[in-house]
Amino acid sequence: MSKQNIQNSTLLLHIGETVKLIRKQKKLSQEKLAEMADLHTTTISEIECGKSNLTILSLERIAGALNCSIISFFPGGHNSDDNAFHEQIKRLIANHHQMKPKEKPVHNNVVKAIADAFEPKE
Repeated sequence: MSKQNIQNSTLLLHIGETVKLIRKQKKLSQEKLAEMADLHTTTISEIECGKSNLTILSLERIAGALNCSIISFFPGGHNSDDNAFHEQIKRLIANHHQMKPKEKPVHNNVVKAIADAFEPKE
């Protein structure tokens, strides 16, 4: 995904806005969230602005630090009753943890394809 496409990604913007909203609700600074999630403050800032094509691991770390589900960051994640979708996301994350380092780039491409599927068609 090119830098231009990342900045125009509706999904990344939504995830970033949701991270920021939950962080502020919990009265955390970007610095504190970065520390809790074991990420750099710049990474948190770029995610919140929708300028970072974040990884599953980063999203999982942020969710853990904010004590919420990864699903919460996706459109409809707060109110969604689609248990099948939730279970698929959980399996995707579990599979990612079990993969060998050589397999992870391929898996990241799968995640990118899923994210692209959520993008509105122009």
